[in-house]
Amino acid sequence: MATFVLENNTKMIKRILSLLIVICSFKAQGQIQTLQKLGQLSFNTTCAGVWHYVDPSGNEYALLGNGDGLVIVDVNDPTNPTVLHTVPAASSLWREVKTFGHYAYAGTEGGGGITIVDLSGLPATYISKTYTGDGAIAGQLSSSHTVQVFGNYLYAFGTNIGTVICDLTDPWNPVYVGSYGAFYVHDGTVRNDTLWSSEVFNGQFSVVDVTDKSNPAVISSHPTPGLFNHNGWFSDDGRYFYTTDEQNNTPLGVFDVSDMNNITLVNTFYNDSLSNKEVHNVRVFNDYLINPSYGSQLTIVDAARPLNLVEIARHPTGGFLCWDASPYLPSGNIIATDMDGEFYVFAPFYQRACYLEGNVTNSGTGSPILNVNAVILGTSANDSTDILGDYRTGYPTSGTFNVEFSASGFASKTINNVALTNGNVTVLDVMLDPLVGLNENMVNPVRITPNPTADWIQISVDGFPGGSSADVFVYDAKGLLVHRAKMNPGGNYSINMSAWPAGIYSVLINGDRFNLSPTRVIKY
Repeated sequence: MATFVLENNTKMIKRILSLLIVICSFKAQGQIQTLQKLGQLSFNTTCAGVWHYVDPSGNEYALLGNGDGLVIVDVNDPTNPTVLHTVPAASSLWREVKTFGHYAYAGTEGGGGITIVDLSGLPATYISKTYTGDGAIAGQLSSSHTVQVFGNYLYAFGTNIGTVICDLTDPWNPVYVGSYGAFYVHDGTVRNDTLWSSEVFNGQFSVVDVTDKSNPAVISSHPTPGLFNHNGWFSDDGRYFYTTDEQNNTPLGVFDVSDMNNITLVNTFYNDSLSNKEVHNVRVFNDYLINPSYGSQLTIVDAARPLNLVEIARHPTGGFLCWDASPYLPSGNIIATDMDGEFYVFAPFYQRACYLEGNVTNSGTGSPILNVNAVILGTSANDSTDILGDYRTGYPTSGTFNVEFSASGFASKTINNVALTNGNVTVLDVMLDPLVGLNENMVNPVRITPNPTADWIQISVDGFPGGSSADVFVYDAKGLLVHRAKMNPGGNYSINMSAWPAGIYSVLINGDRFNLSPTRVIKY
């Protein structure tokens, strides 16, 4: 017993010392942090999914899928991660793993079924076998893209026979209970007997009732920003659902799911340093987003305010794709994989950002201005105002900054010495002065006919300046952009709304020399 206590105290001391080193280095750096890399392993094959396992004694392990099989890594000393075992399986670029108790379940596109590993003998040994289905699917389950465990059930997604659901009452012997086959599912998460399935080829996530797992029923489906939904994860309170799309130049999506009858996209987010490289998998921990991403980088984003996501830390991991990460070890250390064959242990860094938010209006009319660019000068932090004139941005570290506001048709304005502090919202409302030229006065120069309409509308702008250009924006009643196009020379444009749902829409005209307030259109 004395030896056991000494061993655990030694591990605890190592963790405390490594954390103190990290804290000191972070205080010295400032700005967006470079994550502290504690340890690294290199493999001759690709590395894919990664998950965590903690044994009853508190020992920490990483379970990572690589080209040869499931690799079990001892990460108790994060500065010296050690490979203990490689559980052989079919060779494949893809391999994903999740745990239930002291069992691991790994699936792969390479075929051979689901590898089940009994981890109770670690660190010395393990026992494994392969599950290829039972009952109605006996011997039929071969390949899978991802696996997840929720409650007492294993979900195998993207398999050769659809989404397979198994009861884990006996974890060593899964029992097939049902399947979902409405669409191909790349990945999914389950909350309160509801499956949120990432249906990559259909460009959407579906909300699926799996109360009766023998007969899943689709409740609704929702397109994601890049129409190629790769994965999704919930905020800690369950109000927001974060989605990724596996397409270049595509943002992470933030959906408000608090009302299941009115699921709404409320925000999007691009990685700060490589905005054209999308997030591959999103994980959530204590209202921070852990984002393994294309461009081979791992980023951490403060998501305490889901409508104002701020990147606070990052680290490069390879040359193409940081595949996966898990921030859920008790030590707080983050384990991550890169497709180049790299495995990392990072020290955690979590700090609430400084939030800058406000509203921008026309000084002559008091109406909100769309597409004003708000920039915290000397940083990459910026945002554009929405239909209501609202903007939201922020920065990882506190300080005093100058903030510039600019928009076509208006004189730019810089507000100096704006104090930003961590964990606090600084509200900065601004009025911009219109430039001489076409601007709204007592009468809005935008004319829309017919209004109300059942199909086509004709938009025209009185006094449209010759030689100028303008964009047409149409927003629905939720404030979502549904149409954008260039206005024709001369200040006119037509839209066929016949296929649009009935409701109230707002039309905005934003020119290179003017910016007009919205005009309402009723579609019946």
